This record gives sequence, structure tokens and C-alpha cells, in this order.
Amino acid sequence: MEAEKVISVPIKELPHLKVILAGWYNFLKDSYDQKAIDANAFKDSLKTNVVYNIDLDQVELLLSGTEQLLQNFRKKLS
Repeated sequence: MEAEKVISVPIKELPHLKVILAGWYNFLKDSYDQKAIDANAFKDSLKTNVVYNIDLDQVELLLSGTEQLLQNFRKKLS
């Protein structure tokens, strides 16, 4: 089993939060449907932390998953 990694995604405006979370969910669902990830990885990756950085006055999403899963998400975004 691969070690879990976390990436931080800074959010400038709250509507962007919804868009990124929806994209993350759709990516995970597609990955699960294509059997690229199992049910546990799907469930664990849905637990996305949202952090408020008071020093920068910005919200950050912490997306977690295997390194390969996170790289595939980055590719999909580009």
C-alpha cells in the first residue's frame, strides 16, 4: 500500500472552494468507477480538510491520497 500524501490548495474566494471540491469529488468518483482506486481509498480521499490561515487571510484545502492519485488529479486540472 502506498503512503498517503497531502497537497495544499490555496483558495482566494469561497465560490472557488465549491468548484475545486466538486472537481475533486468527480475525479474520485471517476477513478473509483474505472477501478483505479478501491472503496477505502475513495472514502478516505473524500475526507478533505479545510484550513483557514489567519496570517494570510486565506482558506486552504488539504487534498489527500496516494502520490499517483494526486498526480493524476493535477494532470486532469491542467
